[in-house]
Amino acid sequence: MKRIKDSEIIPLIVASSNIRESIDAVLRGTARKQSKQGREILAHIDGIEAWLAAEISAGVFRLTSYGEEIITEGGKKRRIQFLYSYYEKMGIHAIMNIVEELTFKKLIRTTGASLKNRGTHDLLKLIRRDLELYPDEIQYVYEDDITKFYESILQDIMMDTLRRIFKGPIILTLLERFVRFLIRGLSIGLRSSQHFGNLLLSVWLDHHVKDEHRFKFYYRYCDDKRAFGPDKPTLWKLSGIVHEQVEGIGLKVKANERIYPVSQGIDFIGYDIYKDYTRIRKRNKKKAARRLHKIKSKRRRAEILASFYSLCKHADAKHLFYKITGLKMADYSNLKSLADLGISTSPGVRRNGQKNFTCREVTLNALVGSTLCILDFQTGVSTKWSRREHKEAVANGDTEAKEKTKYLVCARLIVPNRAQLAACNLPLKKGDVVKFFTGYPDMCDICDALKDKELLGENKVTMARNAQGNFTEYLFT
Repeated sequence: MKRIKDSEIIPLIVASSNIRESIDAVLRGTARKQSKQGREILAHIDGIEAWLAAEISAGVFRLTSYGEEIITEGGKKRRIQFLYSYYEKMGIHAIMNIVEELTFKKLIRTTGASLKNRGTHDLLKLIRRDLELYPDEIQYVYEDDITKFYESILQDIMMDTLRRIFKGPIILTLLERFVRFLIRGLSIGLRSSQHFGNLLLSVWLDHHVKDEHRFKFYYRYCDDKRAFGPDKPTLWKLSGIVHEQVEGIGLKVKANERIYPVSQGIDFIGYDIYKDYTRIRKRNKKKAARRLHKIKSKRRRAEILASFYSLCKHADAKHLFYKITGLKMADYSNLKSLADLGISTSPGVRRNGQKNFTCREVTLNALVGSTLCILDFQTGVSTKWSRREHKEAVANGDTEAKEKTKYLVCARLIVPNRAQLAACNLPLKKGDVVKFFTGYPDMCDICDALKDKELLGENKVTMARNAQGNFTEYLFT
């Protein structure tokens, strides 16, 4: 196997088009563009692009800090890591873009996790095709997956796998930093880990099963595998091969592996697949029904409807879609906009009891020295910071702690402090409407008083800053 050299991959990674595409991908969405890091990057985008290219070319790009959160999915709790820095996200995105592109052809056709132009629906299509074309050869199903796949991957084995594919001190150094990001295993939330997992199983298992042992009907989605055969002995032979290969790289097959007739339905990638039809997995049906019943926000319901429709249209589930949503699939597919579902997108619409301010969000620091006209406000708004503080308080034993919600204020700039706005990379001018969160009692009292006196929209509030040691106090005069 010809390995990929530094001279072949590094120029592609640091190419202007790849770096710029990575920046655009990381800064996708208004919220990220308007964040402090996002505004800084957009204001100096050419310099950021040059800096990233230089860091990667020299092999000194590294990941420095991360956060963690625990999510529950399918009844399983997983610890997910995430990067704080947009710069580090852009760097790893640029590197993995090219790594994935150059190694894509090394993967077998019947694997579909985290691969461009593949996925669950592509894999479903391949399985249904084979069930139709080879009914006599497909009578039984082998099913297994790996215990704590990402957490159990041995980093030395992962690096040995990458050295079989790449050759050169720069690219291997960069990839090793991603592999050894945690003390053991691969980080579940890191951009690189899913493809590294694909490469590991591709080298040590997939090609061994498909090429050396000639098993024709073998499919993998991440560490979840299915194989078809004409009888049980054939598939138990495959089970022995899988155990030998997986245990050879320090991993372990779960004890719940099994072989069963195809007539029972193939439980895989969210569906129960039969020879003549396909159903949606029972827990996915329940999850969609519960979410649609529970969530009252029209916009969020529209998102869930779209996701459930995508799931149903690849199965024989027209009646199920109608039963859960009250809509016929044919009618839903002809909808052109949210308005067709009776969902208004106009500014000022209330949803979940909160006002929909569609203007630009700014920080209080950016408004120091500016004179504002308070137009409207919303009380009792939960922010990610207030939720985090409440979660930490509960974790520290304060079970009676209450979340400190904030005011969301919508205001028009009357006399903007251009110097302060420029320092915060905000090209705002007189008459622009902005919104900001505040928990300061002075501002909350001002908003309440203006509302009582019916002066919202007819007022002037100037914000000043009074520094006392290390504490900064905002005074609304």
